[in-house]
Amino acid sequence: MLTASPNSVPQKKDLHVGGLGAAASGSLAAIAEPLSDSADSWIERARSAAQEADDYVRANPWAALAVVAAAALAAGYLLSRRA
Repeated sequence: MLTASPNSVPQKKDLHVGGLGAAASGSLAAIAEPLSDSADSWIERARSAAQEADDYVRANPWAALAVVAAAALAAGYLLSRRA
């Protein structure tokens, strides 16, 4: 005997035919759209920052290496004091 699984397509469609699924979909859309726009804005800012960092490292490789080395030394010092 075959039974329908909870993940079957007909059951998912039944949630949105009426009842709670249809009522919640409007609220969900009202929340999801601004979050999507906000996420797109953050992604664009991150890409811009990564591009600026890449340009700086390509223009000043030794300065970038010095900054990374200083950060690594500081992290090593703080971690060694903890142990």
